[in-house]
Amino acid sequence: MKREQKEIFIKNLKTILSENSLVLVFHYRGMSMTDMTELRVQSFNSGCNIKVTKNRLTKLALEGTDKSELSELFDGPTAIAYSNDPVELTKLLTNFAKNNSNLVILGGIMDNEILTVEKIEILSKLPSLEEIRAQLIGLISTPAQKIASVLTAPSGDLARVFNAYSTK
Repeated sequence: MKREQKEIFIKNLKTILSENSLVLVFHYRGMSMTDMTELRVQSFNSGCNIKVTKNRLTKLALEGTDKSELSELFDGPTAIAYSNDPVELTKLLTNFAKNNSNLVILGGIMDNEILTVEKIEILSKLPSLEEIRAQLIGLISTPAQKIASVLTAPSGDLARVFNAYSTK
Protein backbone atom coordinates (compact mmCIF):
# COMPACT_ATOMS: atom_id res chain seq x y z
CA MET A 1 0.00 0.00 0.00
CA LYS A 2 1.36 3.41 -0.92
CA ARG A 3 1.77 6.13 1.68
CA GLU A 4 -1.18 8.14 0.31
CA GLN A 5 -3.40 5.05 0.44
CA LYS A 6 -2.34 4.41 4.02
CA GLU A 7 -3.18 7.99 5.01
CA ILE A 8 -6.62 7.68 3.40
CA PHE A 9 -7.16 4.32 5.13
CA ILE A 10 -6.25 5.82 8.53
CA LYS A 11 -8.50 8.82 7.93
CA ASN A 12 -11.44 6.58 6.96
CA LEU A 13 -10.83 4.34 9.96
CA LYS A 14 -10.78 7.35 12.32
CA THR A 15 -14.13 8.42 10.86
CA ILE A 16 -15.57 4.93 11.39
CA LEU A 17 -14.32 4.85 14.98
CA SER A 18 -15.71 8.28 15.83
CA GLU A 19 -19.12 7.83 14.19
CA ASN A 20 -20.05 4.48 15.76
CA SER A 21 -20.96 3.97 19.40
CA LEU A 22 -19.86 0.32 19.43
CA VAL A 23 -16.69 -1.20 17.98
CA LEU A 24 -15.89 -4.88 18.52
CA VAL A 25 -12.57 -6.53 17.72
CA PHE A 26 -12.31 -10.18 16.70
CA HIS A 27 -9.90 -12.71 15.24
CA TYR A 28 -10.91 -14.58 12.12
CA ARG A 29 -7.93 -16.93 11.76
CA GLY A 30 -8.94 -20.08 9.90
CA MET A 31 -12.31 -18.80 8.71
CA SER A 32 -13.16 -19.83 5.19
CA MET A 33 -14.05 -17.23 2.60
CA THR A 34 -17.59 -18.64 2.57
CA ASP A 35 -17.95 -18.09 6.32
CA MET A 36 -16.51 -14.58 6.10
CA THR A 37 -18.89 -13.72 3.26
CA GLU A 38 -21.81 -15.11 5.25
CA LEU A 39 -20.79 -12.98 8.25
CA ARG A 40 -20.57 -9.88 6.06
CA VAL A 41 -24.02 -10.54 4.54
CA GLN A 42 -25.58 -11.10 7.98
CA SER A 43 -23.97 -7.95 9.31
CA PHE A 44 -25.14 -5.92 6.31
CA ASN A 45 -28.70 -7.22 6.76
CA SER A 46 -28.54 -6.25 10.45
CA GLY A 47 -27.31 -2.73 9.72
CA CYS A 48 -23.83 -3.49 11.06
CA ASN A 49 -20.45 -3.40 9.32
CA ILE A 50 -17.36 -5.62 9.27
CA LYS A 51 -13.92 -4.38 8.23
CA VAL A 52 -10.69 -6.34 8.02
CA THR A 53 -7.93 -3.96 9.00
CA LYS A 54 -4.17 -3.84 9.03
CA ASN A 55 -3.08 -3.90 12.66
CA ARG A 56 -0.35 -1.29 12.36
CA LEU A 57 -2.60 1.16 10.51
CA THR A 58 -5.43 0.56 12.95
CA LYS A 59 -3.14 1.28 15.89
CA LEU A 60 -2.10 4.53 14.18
CA ALA A 61 -5.76 5.44 13.65
CA LEU A 62 -6.53 4.74 17.32
CA GLU A 63 -3.71 6.96 18.63
CA GLY A 64 -5.02 10.10 20.26
CA THR A 65 -8.66 9.00 20.18
CA ASP A 66 -10.99 8.07 23.01
CA LYS A 67 -10.81 4.47 21.77
CA SER A 68 -7.01 4.19 21.96
CA GLU A 69 -7.24 1.42 24.59
CA LEU A 70 -8.40 -0.94 21.85
CA SER A 71 -4.96 -0.92 20.21
CA GLU A 72 -3.68 -3.69 22.48
CA LEU A 73 -6.23 -6.10 20.95
CA PHE A 74 -4.77 -5.82 17.45
CA ASP A 75 -2.44 -8.76 17.02
CA GLY A 76 -2.80 -11.44 14.36
CA PRO A 77 -5.58 -11.62 11.76
CA THR A 78 -7.92 -9.04 13.26
CA ALA A 79 -11.11 -7.39 12.06
CA ILE A 80 -13.52 -4.89 13.51
CA ALA A 81 -17.29 -4.86 13.62
CA TYR A 82 -19.02 -1.55 14.22
CA SER A 83 -22.53 -0.21 14.61
CA ASN A 84 -24.69 2.25 16.49
CA ASP A 85 -26.99 -0.60 17.60
CA PRO A 86 -25.01 -2.42 20.30
CA VAL A 87 -27.49 -5.21 20.96
CA GLU A 88 -27.88 -6.19 17.31
CA LEU A 89 -24.13 -6.29 16.68
CA THR A 90 -23.29 -8.23 19.84
CA LYS A 91 -26.06 -10.76 19.11
CA LEU A 92 -24.80 -11.19 15.57
CA LEU A 93 -21.16 -11.77 16.52
CA THR A 94 -21.79 -13.98 19.56
CA ASN A 95 -24.23 -16.19 17.63
CA PHE A 96 -21.82 -16.45 14.71
CA ALA A 97 -18.94 -17.27 17.07
CA LYS A 98 -20.99 -20.06 18.68
CA ASN A 99 -21.45 -21.70 15.28
CA ASN A 100 -17.94 -20.97 14.00
CA SER A 101 -15.02 -21.66 16.32
CA ASN A 102 -12.65 -19.69 14.07
CA LEU A 103 -14.27 -16.39 15.02
CA VAL A 104 -12.95 -15.29 18.41
CA ILE A 105 -14.27 -12.09 19.96
CA LEU A 106 -11.44 -10.25 21.73
CA GLY A 107 -13.23 -7.24 23.18
CA GLY A 108 -14.57 -3.88 22.22
CA ILE A 109 -15.54 -0.41 23.26
CA MET A 110 -18.94 1.21 23.65
CA ASP A 111 -19.34 4.89 24.39
CA ASN A 112 -15.74 5.08 25.68
CA GLU A 113 -16.16 2.06 27.98
CA ILE A 114 -13.98 -0.97 27.34
CA LEU A 115 -15.99 -4.16 26.89
CA THR A 116 -14.63 -7.53 27.90
CA VAL A 117 -15.86 -10.71 26.27
CA GLU A 118 -18.12 -11.28 29.30
CA LYS A 119 -19.73 -7.84 28.94
CA ILE A 120 -20.27 -8.45 25.24
CA GLU A 121 -21.98 -11.75 26.08
CA ILE A 122 -24.28 -9.95 28.55
CA LEU A 123 -25.08 -7.26 25.96
CA SER A 124 -26.00 -9.93 23.43
CA LYS A 125 -28.67 -11.31 25.76
CA LEU A 126 -30.50 -7.98 26.09
CA PRO A 127 -33.67 -7.43 24.06
CA SER A 128 -33.38 -5.30 20.95
CA LEU A 129 -34.74 -1.77 20.79
CA GLU A 130 -37.79 -2.99 18.84
CA GLU A 131 -38.51 -5.67 21.46
CA ILE A 132 -38.25 -3.09 24.26
CA ARG A 133 -40.62 -0.78 22.40
CA ALA A 134 -43.15 -3.61 21.93
CA GLN A 135 -42.93 -4.48 25.64
CA LEU A 136 -43.40 -0.84 26.59
CA ILE A 137 -46.45 -0.48 24.35
CA GLY A 138 -47.87 -3.66 25.88
CA LEU A 139 -47.34 -2.27 29.38
CA ILE A 140 -48.94 1.05 28.47
CA SER A 141 -51.96 -0.48 26.72
CA THR A 142 -52.71 -3.08 29.42
CA PRO A 143 -54.05 -0.59 32.02
CA ALA A 144 -56.30 1.00 29.39
CA GLN A 145 -57.75 -2.41 28.52
CA LYS A 146 -58.36 -3.13 32.20
CA ILE A 147 -60.08 0.24 32.70
CA ALA A 148 -62.31 -0.42 29.69
CA SER A 149 -63.28 -3.86 31.00
CA VAL A 150 -64.03 -2.45 34.48
CA LEU A 151 -66.20 0.30 33.01
CA THR A 152 -68.17 -2.08 30.77
CA ALA A 153 -68.57 -4.79 33.43
CA PRO A 154 -71.39 -3.13 35.47
CA SER A 155 -73.55 -2.53 32.40
CA GLY A 156 -73.02 -6.12 31.29
CA ASP A 157 -73.95 -7.38 34.75
CA LEU A 158 -77.05 -5.20 34.77
CA ALA A 159 -78.07 -6.52 31.33
CA ARG A 160 -77.69 -10.12 32.55
CA VAL A 161 -79.84 -9.38 35.61
CA PHE A 162 -82.59 -7.88 33.43
CA ASN A 163 -82.36 -10.81 31.05
CA ALA A 164 -82.66 -13.32 33.90
CA TYR A 165 -85.59 -11.39 35.40
CA SER A 166 -87.41 -11.25 32.05
CA THR A 167 -87.08 -15.00 31.45
CA LYS A 168 -88.73 -15.86 34.79
